[in-house]
Amino acid sequence: MNRTEGSSALDLDKRYTLADWRSWPDDERWELINGVAYNMSPAPRVKHQDRAFELGRKLANWLEGKPCKVFMAPLDVFLPKMETSTKKMDIESKDDVSGSDNNETVVQPDVLAVCDPDKIRDNGIHGAPDFVVEVLSDATANKDFGVKLELYEKSGVREYWIIQPETATVFQYVLDGDTFAPVREFRRGVPVPSAVFAGFTWMCA
Repeated sequence: MNRTEGSSALDLDKRYTLADWRSWPDDERWELINGVAYNMSPAPRVKHQDRAFELGRKLANWLEGKPCKVFMAPLDVFLPKMETSTKKMDIESKDDVSGSDNNETVVQPDVLAVCDPDKIRDNGIHGAPDFVVEVLSDATANKDFGVKLELYEKSGVREYWIIQPETATVFQYVLDGDTFAPVREFRRGVPVPSAVFAGFTWMCA
């Protein structure tokens, strides 16, 4: 596939690699999860962006002077390929992700925080962030609660929040060993305490 071909040229049932992903049109945003392509269109709505920016800004301010850094989409995060049949990661180390063309996973979380400077490179984040936030939309709900939840868990993301902007609800997943502990749900107006960043709280109002 050359760079002039649009999204209609993609077979969503086909498995792709990063070599394929790099050849897709620059004006389209795609995520690649275990070789499956996910179109990130349409553009997020205002409420989606408002929630993401508010949380990202507050977390960045709170982390000022600390070694961790906050980033927001669009920023590529390269993660190891996941064998869904066994729910294991198909590389030697969760932290050793070269972004080579043989890998099959690259995502763009809405908000993320990374505390290991070796994971931060010029073309994106290589390895699991410590903290990830996805803000739901109608188009992404199944992915955020499904394949991304499993991906972040098996990649070693220490804390994962899913924000439902319409109901101002936050679903919090915290890594306990190799798996996420049972989800905690925080409704509108209830502060959410971060498990990874002790002392940081955020309230979806």
